[in-house]
Amino acid sequence: MADGSRDLFNLPRRKLVSALLPDEIGVDLFAGGGGASEAMKEGLGIEPALAYNHDEWAIGMHAANHPMTSHHREDIWHADPRVDVAGSPVGWFHASPDCTHFSQAKGGQPRNGKIRALSWVVLKWVGKLLRADELNGTNTAPRCISMENVRQILTWGPLIAKRDKATGRVIKMDGTVAAKGERVPVQNQQLVPDKRHAGRMWNQFVEALRAFGYVVEWRKLVASDFGAGTSRERLFLIARRDGQPIVWPEPTHRESPVSAAESIDFSDLGRSIFDRPRPLAPATLRRIAKGVVKHVLQAKEPFFLTEFANAGNGGRTWSAMEPLRTQCAGVKGGHFAMVAPTLVQTGYGERAGQSPRSLDIKAPLGTIVAGGVKHALVSAFLEQACGGYYTGAGKDLREPNPTICAQGSMQRLVSADLAQLSPEQEAGALRVAAFLISYYGNGDALSLHDPLDTVTTRDRLALVTVYVRGAPYVIVDIKLRMLKPVELFRAQGFPHDYIIDRTADGRRISNTHAVRMVGNSVSPPPLAALIRANVAAPATLH
Repeated sequence: MADGSRDLFNLPRRKLVSALLPDEIGVDLFAGGGGASEAMKEGLGIEPALAYNHDEWAIGMHAANHPMTSHHREDIWHADPRVDVAGSPVGWFHASPDCTHFSQAKGGQPRNGKIRALSWVVLKWVGKLLRADELNGTNTAPRCISMENVRQILTWGPLIAKRDKATGRVIKMDGTVAAKGERVPVQNQQLVPDKRHAGRMWNQFVEALRAFGYVVEWRKLVASDFGAGTSRERLFLIARRDGQPIVWPEPTHRESPVSAAESIDFSDLGRSIFDRPRPLAPATLRRIAKGVVKHVLQAKEPFFLTEFANAGNGGRTWSAMEPLRTQCAGVKGGHFAMVAPTLVQTGYGERAGQSPRSLDIKAPLGTIVAGGVKHALVSAFLEQACGGYYTGAGKDLREPNPTICAQGSMQRLVSADLAQLSPEQEAGALRVAAFLISYYGNGDALSLHDPLDTVTTRDRLALVTVYVRGAPYVIVDIKLRMLKPVELFRAQGFPHDYIIDRTADGRRISNTHAVRMVGNSVSPPPLAALIRANVAAPATLH
């Protein structure tokens, strides 16, 4: 796994000094596990004073990492901002309302109007504090507001009943179609966005902020442009009422993005996709096959993780791309091993006993080929397990991680083992070839349209042969594993020492809860950049 040398937050911890005005505080309204709060801490120089979330595990993780924050586990609509701010002026106010019922990942599924309406709570806070200021002669209402959500929130509008295409009648929540003449209560209807009024509520929300005296702007920011290892794109709104201009940060990593490889632990490449106790779903196998073809067989220059473990020279490792640093690990048999990982939304692994590390293909491969010893190569990528709407080939590991979702089954590491063949390896290669014929049988480039029984052994091996600087390698296995929470948090841009496995009171946080937390989180780097661009840079005390 990456040592974090390119991580935006992997810096020596410093004493925090507020960049806000005297006595001003920060508020994180939908705090989750703490992504936005981490961004506020870096951008403002202080912990948020108040954090809100209804989920006990989210509050527990947040409290473990932000012990100076006052945590409120409650329905956000029940909070009284006038009581909680206790007369302190709010310098920065952030909200990240639930995005799931705006996201395109929902497809045509029914939407929840209450969840879509969570953004209105921002206006509740502003309105109540402005009214209190008017009555008491105070100035507690937020000076700067930021909000993060999926870009589809721009289409926020009313919901209407989903109707059966054949009959035009309402589809009920249980999936049945209403009988002719049947009146279905709204709470029993499947509701979907009314395309005729797309954006109406978003415009009302923005106009309400402007009526409160705020200047409002919004833009889409990509997390990888600011140092995160994910290509997550989100809409950021910023509003301020202090007469200062809104400033949008310039990308810092657009020309040299943090790759997904820098977040991956390549000592664990998972298990073979073959002979599993529970077979993988056909859709998963099709995505894996598509990724193997694109990222291994047809790639002009696959991204390789290379490791040298020759007897007598110790274990030497090289980096695939600076500044990633890799660790030494022994390989059974004393032979050279080269691993080529590429990110798709399912990743690959290597043969048992190998511990690949990320390397630059150019220098190490020349040495490996010239050595004249037994070679083994593993190619990897990420497969995206988004059931239904995603059918692509995944991601190359040199690219940022795909958007991290809360379900915990989106990104999986796939690896393909390539080797000069022993009889056992030849058997494995034939199995891989049969797999590709079965799940990539479209005739593109590999002539896989022929029926399996007409393909000779030699032809089948040709299907899984890769030439690296003139030397042939054959895929002998394909492995798969889920990405781990620590890898996902790293890709999302969290600090390397962020606590994700326990709550403030010492309870263990399960992987399921941790993955949900990171999938729901704000990627800290882009929000931190936005905050820094709009407040004075915090001072640093050594």
